[in-house]
Amino acid sequence: MLTSNFAASKPAQLTLIGAAVIAVAVADVLLKKATTHGNLEQAIRSPWLWGAVGLYLLQIGFFTYAFVSGWQLSHIGAVQSALYAVIVLAAGVLLYRETLTPVQIVGMVLAIGGVALINWR
Repeated sequence: MLTSNFAASKPAQLTLIGAAVIAVAVADVLLKKATTHGNLEQAIRSPWLWGAVGLYLLQIGFFTYAFVSGWQLSHIGAVQSALYAVIVLAAGVLLYRETLTPVQIVGMVLAIGGVALINWR
């Protein structure tokens, strides 16, 4: 069980937010894998879909804990957005041979920089 001391630590908060974002990003990749046949019936029966559902539920649990613990929404949102973009873009390039444009690269750098500035104290 997570204690309130865990909620107070900034590195622990970032770790939990990171785990939640990784869960939802991996879930999105699994969802894409489940839908590669273009058939809704096959997608619903796919173990990839159910893995995605499990990870979405895990992410909901992480964020529910974060909000109940009083974490700042602005920090969670900023870290979530930037990390999610990096993970999903990397998965697209590595797993699905999608191309990464220079504009996307600049966007990732700006997003990471924005998260650093939002969390600066």
